[in-house]
Amino acid sequence: MAVFLENDHLVATIKEHGAELASLRSKETGLEYIWAGDAKYWGRQAPVLFPIVGRLKDDQYQVAGKTYHLGQHGFARDRDFAIREQTATKVVLELKADEASKELYPFDFCLQLSYELTASGLVVGYRVDNPSQEPIYFGIGGHPAFKTPLTPKESFSDYELTFNTDYRLPKIPLTNGLTDIESARLSAPTATISRELFKDDALIYDLEQKPAKVSLTSKTSGHGVSLSVTDAKFMGIWSTYPKEGQFVCLEPWWGLADTTDSNGDFTQKYAINRLDKAASFNHQYEITVF
Repeated sequence: MAVFLENDHLVATIKEHGAELASLRSKETGLEYIWAGDAKYWGRQAPVLFPIVGRLKDDQYQVAGKTYHLGQHGFARDRDFAIREQTATKVVLELKADEASKELYPFDFCLQLSYELTASGLVVGYRVDNPSQEPIYFGIGGHPAFKTPLTPKESFSDYELTFNTDYRLPKIPLTNGLTDIESARLSAPTATISRELFKDDALIYDLEQKPAKVSLTSKTSGHGVSLSVTDAKFMGIWSTYPKEGQFVCLEPWWGLADTTDSNGDFTQKYAINRLDKAASFNHQYEITVF
């Protein structure tokens, strides 16, 4: 099942399965901005990353002396969400802890995803509530894949990636899918998109929870997308290599893959979020299309 949102400028489709954004289309130009998904390259479109971002060392972790096994990016993307609120331009979808989730992740939680159309794009909100009497720990993030190129007459390399920040960002490399914090270095992330850009996996930037906007823009048509955040911890940028998937993911993250020297204690995981009893986590990002 899917939810359809519409205003005077845009139409969006959100799947109840995974609360995944499946389409964002301009009514004026007819341009579709979201990758359609193709298992030959990458079958997903905009998965929700929860309760981890990235990979765990050996795909496992420990809480209170017990070992749990959890695959890359967690389980929320593969679960059915319930609709809690819906208007013509906004929807709120919800996932709660249950017996199945507790086999993978022992904490009680209530996760809500909100999608709201604006005149120029879409605001995506994350809310996590802790209904228990004990702290919970989690990572969360987005993984929207944007069509690159947007039109048949363009190519992947016609697009440029730019940050609007006036400061240099720490760039964090991955080693076999794990975070190599010791090798982080400052970088000014402006680059022409190429397949080689992703040969070492995702580009990851430490935003230091400062406001940031990253844009993916065609140098020929001027069309593109930007993704803005006010307080995300990290931004991941990814596409397939060497497979030629026609998309680029712009990924705001509140969490990160395990470090190469992780000891597996989930409560001490690098960049983990702690939420005390009866507390809420509320953050968002905004997609702007042009």
